[in-house]
Amino acid sequence: MDDTYLCQLYIWDGTEKTLVDHGKVFGAATVLHGMELSKDEVKVTVEEVLMLFALVPVPTDEVYTMAQDIPMFPRLA
Repeated sequence: MDDTYLCQLYIWDGTEKTLVDHGKVFGAATVLHGMELSKDEVKVTVEEVLMLFALVPVPTDEVYTMAQDIPMFPRLA
């Protein structure tokens, strides 16, 4: 059974929401990068970035803008 489905990521700036990318949710994933996902977390891959420099809602040490989810853009160390 395929547990994936398409999604869209919107960022809320306090006054309006903006669509920043299209992606795919992996509903059955329970571990991501070696860490257990909590019940309110899901694994998501970015399929198409619409706003390169939008800040990701939950940044990591590796990714904090949408552009950093694209292989041709460098990850900042």
